[in-house]
Amino acid sequence: MGQAPRSVSQNPFGAVLPSDLTGAAVERLNDIVMVTEVEPIEEPGMRVLFVNPAFERITGYRADEILGRSPRFLQGPGSASPETDRLDAALRAREPARVEILNYRKDGSPLWLEIEASTMRSPTTDAEFFVFIERDVTERKKLDAALRERERSIAVLFKNLPGMAYRCRNDAFWTMDFVSEGCLELTGYDPSELIANRKTSFEAIIHPDDRATVRTFDGTTREGDGAFELTYRIITKVGGVKWVHERGRSVALREGSLRHFEGFISDVTERKLLEAQVVQGQRIESIGTLAGGIAHDLNNVFAPIMMAGELLTERITEKDSSQLLRAVTTSAKRGAELVRQILLFARGMEGPRVTVDPAALLGDIRAFLESTFPKSIRLDFHIPPGMEAISGDPTQLHQLLLNLSVNARDAMPSGGTLSIHAQAASVSPSAPRPHPDAVPGDFVRIDVGDTGTGIPNIVRSQIFDPFFTTKGVGGGSGLGLSTARSIAKAHRGFITFVSTEGAGTTFSVYLPTANSGLTRAVRDPEAPGEAPPRRGSGEHILVVDDEESVRFIMSSSLESFGFRVSTARDGEGAVELAGSPGTRFSLFVVDMQMPGMDGGATIAALRALHPGIPIVAASGFATERSQEEAAKHGIQHFLEKPFSVEALIRTVHAAMAKAGV
Repeated sequence: MGQAPRSVSQNPFGAVLPSDLTGAAVERLNDIVMVTEVEPIEEPGMRVLFVNPAFERITGYRADEILGRSPRFLQGPGSASPETDRLDAALRAREPARVEILNYRKDGSPLWLEIEASTMRSPTTDAEFFVFIERDVTERKKLDAALRERERSIAVLFKNLPGMAYRCRNDAFWTMDFVSEGCLELTGYDPSELIANRKTSFEAIIHPDDRATVRTFDGTTREGDGAFELTYRIITKVGGVKWVHERGRSVALREGSLRHFEGFISDVTERKLLEAQVVQGQRIESIGTLAGGIAHDLNNVFAPIMMAGELLTERITEKDSSQLLRAVTTSAKRGAELVRQILLFARGMEGPRVTVDPAALLGDIRAFLESTFPKSIRLDFHIPPGMEAISGDPTQLHQLLLNLSVNARDAMPSGGTLSIHAQAASVSPSAPRPHPDAVPGDFVRIDVGDTGTGIPNIVRSQIFDPFFTTKGVGGGSGLGLSTARSIAKAHRGFITFVSTEGAGTTFSVYLPTANSGLTRAVRDPEAPGEAPPRRGSGEHILVVDDEESVRFIMSSSLESFGFRVSTARDGEGAVELAGSPGTRFSLFVVDMQMPGMDGGATIAALRALHPGIPIVAASGFATERSQEEAAKHGIQHFLEKPFSVEALIRTVHAAMAKAGV
């Protein structure tokens, strides 16, 4: 730029160049103008006869560094391409060509040139020359490469995101103009099936019960500018139901008010299930808190009935009265068992753990079902040999499986097949969890299936709720499945189910193996066949309980076995009696739940007065928490209400023997 136009006399090769006016225009161009000989096209290549100043500015070479040389010296390791071959072929044929070739500047940086090549003939000598007009397109190539990389990154991002990006029209079907590859995983439909409604529309995928809600939302929120969010259900290609969360925005078109929508739709089914689990857990926790208080009162009601029944049984000999007494006692025991079930699902009450053989467990269940279930129900058991043992409370595990079996029986009023199959199972740390309560480890899986009516979709989220039942009045307490679920949870296991209306239901119980490290330490079973409890020798016992009936029946029971008894209705009264001069006690029995000074404070005060006197704690809250609270005060003997007279007497003797009384 700014140099004087070159003339014929300035050219060392004597080439015929353009006129002065044409030369001035060429030298002011921003693009490179290069003139070469036409031969040889092969190596070493035709010589350069002319370059304009733009060549020096763009390449960094001076004109005298290229004149007389082949322009191929500008090429480098990345230059060879089909484009260079096409240019050579066009030059040989004396045909015009336009190509893009990678050259290199003097400093070694890449230089992309868009080259237009043509053949020209001198009007005076008739000699042929090649004329190249070369435009620097390096920045454009960089932008193109960046755009391609961006498109590639977006495509990879859309492909790997767990959801579907979309752009749809604001019409009756929400016709899709674009959907990402995540559409296949989310809906089961290939993107090509959804675009332009080729196989189905997005409107048809939305769950029928949610279409009106989405349409209403569309007519209000979406019409405004800005972003929107909504959650609804879709039906996949294979018929499954998923919860999805859509987040997007409306886009105004240039020609009018019609809008497009674009955004992202993700699968939130697992989150919705977890939310349902949390809500259910909160309901159960609330019911558990209520049940705990009720159970405490009911256990205080049942305890004196059961203990009085035992005492009166030995005193009443008249037949009719004995039968009436047995009926009362039996009803009290049934009531206490119902309370135990309520506490089981509400508080996770745990019994002793022993090693349980799955084959023996299911063998016991089979024998019971064969003797009690109607003949219209066929039993199908399968227990593979060599199943690993589980650690659990056999009584609770029997109850769990019986509850599921009874549910299966009731689902087949006209008969059918009840199948109970066992198999080994495992939960991998890297695999999706089959249930929110599932933890990695080895399990024994027991499937209890029926060919009955199935569970209606509308109630499936409620079946584990306590007191929920689809049976008629008197058909059930609604505690069967909730109790089964709580037993499984107390054993660090979980329950899943699949059901098809009209075809049946299968509940799968997962129980950790004894060697999985998921269960509590196995305890030795209690020693069988103890001798009848022995009588006392006039030892003085203080009974502390806020329930008058409980104080009365415990006093009567202890006195009938040769003990002397004093009672106190609260902790303050107990401390006053224990501190009376001249009064000596051999043992204290203290209720843990009392108004005012509770059991823990009462025990601490009695310990301070008489450190060596043994103490037995009692509670209507049959939970480990009550026992742990008592254990904090050094209590080693605990009575769970309602308890029998025999349990009371044995516990009293055990506590006194431990203390050397």
